[in-house]
Amino acid sequence: MKEIASNEFYNIDIQEELAILTIKKKVFDFITDVNLSNTLIDFIRQIDYNNEIKALIFLNARDSFTDENYDRFIREIIQKDEVSDKGTSPKFTNKNTRFREINMLNSIIKTIAGLQKLVICGLNGTVVTPFFGASLVADFRYASADAEFSMIHNKYGLHPSGGLPFFLSSYLHHSKALEIQMCDRIDVNTAYDLGLITKIVEVDQFEDHLIKEAKEFTGIKYGSLRDTKRLTNFYRQSLNKYFDFEAEMLNL
Repeated sequence: MKEIASNEFYNIDIQEELAILTIKKKVFDFITDVNLSNTLIDFIRQIDYNNEIKALIFLNARDSFTDENYDRFIREIIQKDEVSDKGTSPKFTNKNTRFREINMLNSIIKTIAGLQKLVICGLNGTVVTPFFGASLVADFRYASADAEFSMIHNKYGLHPSGGLPFFLSSYLHHSKALEIQMCDRIDVNTAYDLGLITKIVEVDQFEDHLIKEAKEFTGIKYGSLRDTKRLTNFYRQSLNKYFDFEAEMLNL
């Protein structure tokens, strides 16, 4: 495995025909840093022009997408006593940080959505709303046996970010998509039964299994893989309109 980039936020490695992006700690520090996020976006875009790479794998360290990290981030930027049921959106002491979180994650999602290469996502442990949404842009999703998906945005009266409403309404019936977003959390077996997860993988085999599965897909001729993906992703042309509507609704 060849390491391309490494910092306290993420690693990027190349293993044969695979590019592997591992998200580490301090994910909200990373996603609200324009320079770091843009550097990652540039790398993802370069994948499409690298004929030696056939697929992108992105996965998270077990402690990166947790409720605790989300709580810490939101409480740093939300006004005190704003966690209530007033029927209005909460106020932020630092709107710019909140806006960067949404905009930079949306930019990463749009970049991944535009890739002609295969995209495989690994979800490890607890995954909060924005990153559950972001994971749904992948072509295939694998989750650890103990994974769960936390709709923590409801705790703070926030909207479900990361494109979650867009993707869920594409994959599921309208009422089921709403039901999921309004619950507290869903377990990995429920997500699998709904078709949101491709396979459930044992924790101790997690990354190795992702790589093994990806290599099976990369055996398909590139032209066939590229054109199949482009046609299957036709509906995603409306993703930009969705994010524009979200920005208008939130006055971003």
